[in-house]
Amino acid sequence: MVSKRRANVPMKLQRTTLILVGLALLLGAGVILSESQWFKSLKSKANPELEDTQSPILTFSEGEVKAITLKRGEGTLSLERQADDSWRLTRPIQSGAEAGAVAFLLSRLNTDRPLQRVTMQPDQAADFGFTEPMGTVTLTLGDDRRHTLILGGPDFSGSAYYAVVDPPSWPPQAGGEPYPVLVVNVDVATALQRPLGEWQAANPEEPLGGEADQPAPAPEGPAQSDKSETLPVLETPAPSQGE
Repeated sequence: MVSKRRANVPMKLQRTTLILVGLALLLGAGVILSESQWFKSLKSKANPELEDTQSPILTFSEGEVKAITLKRGEGTLSLERQADDSWRLTRPIQSGAEAGAVAFLLSRLNTDRPLQRVTMQPDQAADFGFTEPMGTVTLTLGDDRRHTLILGGPDFSGSAYYAVVDPPSWPPQAGGEPYPVLVVNVDVATALQRPLGEWQAANPEEPLGGEADQPAPAPEGPAQSDKSETLPVLETPAPSQGE
């Protein structure tokens, strides 16, 4: 009987040890989880913009937009919504605009979500590619409100870009407040960098002031015959000698 009781002791010890190890693991997991949640909460309170990646890049409806201005390295491109809701290029040329190009740009801005939100100190503008931005887009809404997005350089992966939206002041000044920066999908850069030819409608109108504004030539009449009508020549009789 004594030997059997002694044999059962190691089994009980193993069971107790396993239970204690399991409890320790659960306790450790709980501590790690609570600390991570606490750190996340603290980080969110210190920089609330870092956690907000669920909202779109800009908040507006496509129907509100009345005008779009794109500033790129090669110049400025402007578009205006017409009374029939079509779009027209007004700068650098006057032409009908490609509706698909406009819709793609607006969709990237009010549908796409930022991949990440970070903070940029004013003296870090060069590091984020904002000393020479790739482009700036300004949307003018019907109530004269405006949204602006400034596109900086690519991130370390090369597949996303840094962007600043609706900055209170620009460019960044030394000693100023930090800027919240979005990391946006490469599609945003594609929409802003679309060449001028792709903004024109498939059959663009002639630019104002060009041939389209010149009066059309008058239609030609029936061809004139090269043979002129011959009129009879009246001969004047010579006077007689007696007269």
